[in-house]
Amino acid sequence: MTLTVVVANMKDDSLAVLVEDVRKKFKSYETKHGQGILSSIRRQYIIKQALNGVSFSVKKGEIVALLGKNGSGKSTMIKVLTGVLHPDSGTIRVLGMDPWISRETLAMRIGVVFGAHEQLYWNLPALDTFQFRKALYGISDDEFKRRVRYLVGVLELEKVYKRQVRELSLGERMKCNFAASLLHMPEVVFLDEPTIGVDLPSSFALRDALFDMNKRFGTTFIIATHIIDDIKILAKRTIILDNGSVIYDGTNQGISKMFGDYREVTAYLKGSTKLPHLSGVRTLERTKDYIKFSIPGKMIKDKRLGAFLSSDKVADYSIAEPDFGITLHQFYKKRASDHGSKD
Repeated sequence: MTLTVVVANMKDDSLAVLVEDVRKKFKSYETKHGQGILSSIRRQYIIKQALNGVSFSVKKGEIVALLGKNGSGKSTMIKVLTGVLHPDSGTIRVLGMDPWISRETLAMRIGVVFGAHEQLYWNLPALDTFQFRKALYGISDDEFKRRVRYLVGVLELEKVYKRQVRELSLGERMKCNFAASLLHMPEVVFLDEPTIGVDLPSSFALRDALFDMNKRFGTTFIIATHIIDDIKILAKRTIILDNGSVIYDGTNQGISKMFGDYREVTAYLKGSTKLPHLSGVRTLERTKDYIKFSIPGKMIKDKRLGAFLSSDKVADYSIAEPDFGITLHQFYKKRASDHGSKD
């Protein structure tokens, strides 16, 4: 599988993010087994290439998912984009600025949400954190009231943001953390696992808020996540990292098409019946009550399939695209197989 990366011009004003051939490595060490106290002296050093020639660009107003297994380079990429880490080589521009050189200026125009790290004060209400950030970003009183009213409303925080943080559920804390991080209305927002461990109502509220800000203010979002629903629901474009390199940059539908354009059909049965003889039909699951099978997309309009689904043996049916999580699993397996065959 080959990947062609086309990076836009560095002076393109339509870009929120530009990354060109970025590399970052870390030096760590392993203790040699069985050496006791000498193990702290006799260390075996290892060089980990966290980012290995990463290139991509993101237009203003896009919502992009940054995907990859543990250790693929997602979090390192977010830290480099936000100026927390400096790359060993390559070029990065966020809103036309170098994140490392222009950290203070850029910080006023971007937002960062780390799912595992909260900005809230445990013994204080979330509102106190909002007020602290009001002073930090120089937000006027009237503008602060408008923004708090908007964020509290869109995130459904009316009953919680004035209570001590320690009294809130994880989902409520994450929503308050999201509000605090976006109070200054950043143009670009980086989210690292924003919904990890969050209950469904809270994750829905976070997604609704993200969509609303994107539509209302044109906010650009780059989301590093493992959550399949975040990818399917939020992002139209996915960038996949593996061992520090970009191995895919395109639509979610594009990933599915790598394995053929298939649909999954579930037919709920009234009685015993057989599938029609169609090319490419594959039974996935069968019980006395239903049968689930895959079929090439081009066969969906075939008259024989229509006759089967409308027969008196079928009570109801549904047609859907293959589960995206399974498709991603296939993608990673194919990647591992291709990589192994080249070694």
